[in-house]
Amino acid sequence: MSFVSPEFALLCLLFLPIYWSLAEHPRAQRGLLIASAYGLYATWVPIFALVLGAYSTVVWGLGRWMERVGPRRLPLVLGLWLAGSFLFFLKYYEFVRETFQALLQHTGFVSLLPVLDGVTPVGVSFFTFQAVSYLVMVGRAPALARSWPDVLLFLSFWPTLFAGPIWRAEQFFAQIDEQNPARRVGRPRQAWLALYLIALGLVQKVVLASWLSAQVVDPVYKFPDHYASVSLAAAMLGYSLQIFLDFAGYTLIVTGLALLLGYRLPVNFRQPYLARNLSDFWTRWHVSLSSFIRDYIYIPMGGNRLGWGRTQLNVLLGMLISGLWHGANWTFVVWGLLHGLGVVVQNTAKRLGMPAWPRWAAQILTFVFVSVAWVFFRAESVPQALHMLQGLWDSPAGFWLPEQLQWWGLLGVAALVWGLSPRALWWQRQSVAGLARLGPWLGAVLLALLLCVVLYGAPEGVPAFIYFRF
Repeated sequence: MSFVSPEFALLCLLFLPIYWSLAEHPRAQRGLLIASAYGLYATWVPIFALVLGAYSTVVWGLGRWMERVGPRRLPLVLGLWLAGSFLFFLKYYEFVRETFQALLQHTGFVSLLPVLDGVTPVGVSFFTFQAVSYLVMVGRAPALARSWPDVLLFLSFWPTLFAGPIWRAEQFFAQIDEQNPARRVGRPRQAWLALYLIALGLVQKVVLASWLSAQVVDPVYKFPDHYASVSLAAAMLGYSLQIFLDFAGYTLIVTGLALLLGYRLPVNFRQPYLARNLSDFWTRWHVSLSSFIRDYIYIPMGGNRLGWGRTQLNVLLGMLISGLWHGANWTFVVWGLLHGLGVVVQNTAKRLGMPAWPRWAAQILTFVFVSVAWVFFRAESVPQALHMLQGLWDSPAGFWLPEQLQWWGLLGVAALVWGLSPRALWWQRQSVAGLARLGPWLGAVLLALLLCVVLYGAPEGVPAFIYFRF
């Protein structure tokens, strides 16, 4: 069930009052939250809920084992190996098998690896990384092991279950354990901000990202030979905006929903297209993933402590893992390596003492690099991505304007994203304060009108969230 479907909105209207009414009974409330998460997850494929329940139980059991034996390496190593193996066989086994088979064909041998035919659970990458954060937390401090219901809730918290943000275990449980008179878990927190974020996220995802997908991006990527070079460039720019509006819009929606449940989600976007270099970009884009890879992969590999050359290798490996995390396809491998090489080049230039670019030029150069790399992220194969890039030079010049508004509409969306980004937090504060001054009734009417505009402006067949695939 999609988070932007009318059915989901109706369920929220029915669920939230019941949930809030149990605020004085935290166990019952958490039980309701767990049951609703598993029910929602089962609407995709019923067996997904069984897999998640069994997986969560194993993670909980490993945590209890660590609690009993103390800070020993074996339970943590076994837990991390099981989590990694679970993710590998569900998401990457077939990719490795097919790659191995293709390599053997050139030697005359045949691979005997069996074919695994199954459906990968939605959001498996997200809840696996959250399980890793829990195991590492308990491995470092066994006394922090949690009860079975707590682990079930952490790994199934439905605002983040399908596409993140990736939540650290210590952040999540600190909110549950918060002990003060103003404890808000289980009660709506900053309700006007929550509603503002949900409304803004719906505009970004349902209207802007969906329009870019249907009108600018998908037609060109489907038949790149039919379009001129400017149209190819417009599709590349359009996808850069689409993926940001889609994923950032989704994050705004689930952040608002979490606030209504009484939880604060980690920040996942900080105006990424205003980054001055690639390192800056990765402190702004999908922050929960980039910080996870930094803390749980890059630093354990040695980080920047083993010399300059080893640091660059660690950067490449970290970005390669980031690419593979997004999907079992060579396009994601190339995308990750491009970003890794870009950071290495940036570090090399800094080491050589090369002069810094002006801020505006650095932002444009970074955005262009990121947009070119997104071509591999969006394409179905590496040859298709290379064909798209080659078309920038080989295709004839000319505009693609079947409705005479596509190009200007794309420029308008680009100007909106770039123009509002530096003042996004200011607009947010002003908008929330304005809604609060209107009072509950006028504010509710205004938000209802905005939602009607969103539904009216949305194209038919709103595409699924891009990050549901990961």
